Amino acid sequence: MLDNLDPNEPRAPKTRETPVERPLADREVPLSTRAGAATLHAWLDGEVPETAARHGDMTRDVDFWKRLDRELTARREMTTPAHIFGQIMASLPVAAPAASAKWYQKPMSVSPIAVAAAAAGTLALGMALGAALTKR
Repeated sequence: MLDNLDPNEPRAPKTRETPVERPLADREVPLSTRAGAATLHAWLDGEVPETAARHGDMTRDVDFWKRLDRELTARREMTTPAHIFGQIMASLPVAAPAASAKWYQKPMSVSPIAVAAAAAGTLALGMALGAALTKR
């Protein structure tokens, strides 16, 4: 929407009404329906032959899915060469690493300043709660 941003010109009133000279059909955008999409899905599911799916603009889609299937088949048949497999296995440690201690079994150290700050905060909180409860 283009708005007139010049303050010296009078503003045109904004309305939501459709102009009479422009028919409603000119403003509509047709939806592109692909009638063959259901046929393509049926072909991918193996329900219809390929020739049924290759009509109209669906030829590109059929070619795409066939190319994808060829590439996936080739990649499924790939295996790791034996010398690389050996290198990977040789680089792994012989013994499994030991599990670290659980968090509640580890020694804990707290600085004296942190303990003093926690005590002061707890004392202040207790005093504030006590004052709030005694005023009622």
